Amino acid sequence: MTVFSNFHFVVSGFAAENGGSSGGIGALGVDLKALVLQALTFLLVFWLLKRFALGKIVQTLEERRKTIDQGVELGRRMAEEKARLDEEVEKVLHKARMEADKIITAGHLEAGVFLKEAADAAARKTDAMLADAHDRIEDDIARARTRLEQEVLHWVAEATEVVLQEKVDTDKDQELIKRALSEVKA
Repeated sequence: MTVFSNFHFVVSGFAAENGGSSGGIGALGVDLKALVLQALTFLLVFWLLKRFALGKIVQTLEERRKTIDQGVELGRRMAEEKARLDEEVEKVLHKARMEADKIITAGHLEAGVFLKEAADAAARKTDAMLADAHDRIEDDIARARTRLEQEVLHWVAEATEVVLQEKVDTDKDQELIKRALSEVKA
């Protein structure tokens, strides 16, 4: 026989002996046989659960507690690591901003130098163009004077011929006109 059938036999025998009394606990409407049977069943179920299931349940709960503790610790470490990485990122961003500011400043300086050099080159070119134009104007004025003198000499020679009514040779004509012009200039 198994332990379970022996238990049932003992409980059935005990209940048969006390089942006929109408005094004591039976007077309250409580069936002593059922009460004893329920108590023994409770103790048996408690013993079975403790023996076979409670250890595994406690072990599973302990493993879950450890897993949760590890997760909490991992979360704390991750928060610390995130804070450290945020600080590093902020430092790198600050350094990058400083370098960008330096590059921009250098670019502004180079642009200023470039503009100054371009303005200087333009000024030099303008001065050269003005000097060249001035030289050409001086050359044009000199040529115009020379042509004007020649025309004046020619007109004066013709006027002299008309006044004197004779033709004076060209060399003498020119010599007289030049002397008269030099006297006027002085």
